[in-house]
Amino acid sequence: MMMDKSDLRILHLLLKDARAPLSRIAKELGVSQPAAQKRIEKLKSKGILIGSKALLNEKMIGWKHALVVMNAGRKEYLGLLDALKRLPTVTAVYQTTGPYAIGVEMVGAAGVVDGMISHIRKMKGVRDFCPISLEEKVL
Repeated sequence: MMMDKSDLRILHLLLKDARAPLSRIAKELGVSQPAAQKRIEKLKSKGILIGSKALLNEKMIGWKHALVVMNAGRKEYLGLLDALKRLPTVTAVYQTTGPYAIGVEMVGAAGVVDGMISHIRKMKGVRDFCPISLEEKVL
């Protein structure tokens, strides 16, 4: 789907605040609310917008947000991806480029996330393991 500047602006606004009121989106675009709503519905129907997400201040509730990047043996790669998707606290599994082939994002109670990190490190096929604790979002 070809997107114009208005579609891209909508995406950026919603990435910053998934609950942005339609009135604010319309004002930012310089269009009516029905026109803005029509654009949003089109982005949803094309599969570009696929829901919304709650954002937490993990530190306020004693939780931890972590990213683990790793490589995997060729034979174990697909099975490892499937196993990672089923783990508690895992919120996303990514196929990546660069020095690591897999990225796993997780959020949960600090002790549980630490336990999951230890568990992942020992999973069959995991190589070049690098856990990253995401401490404070600055943007």
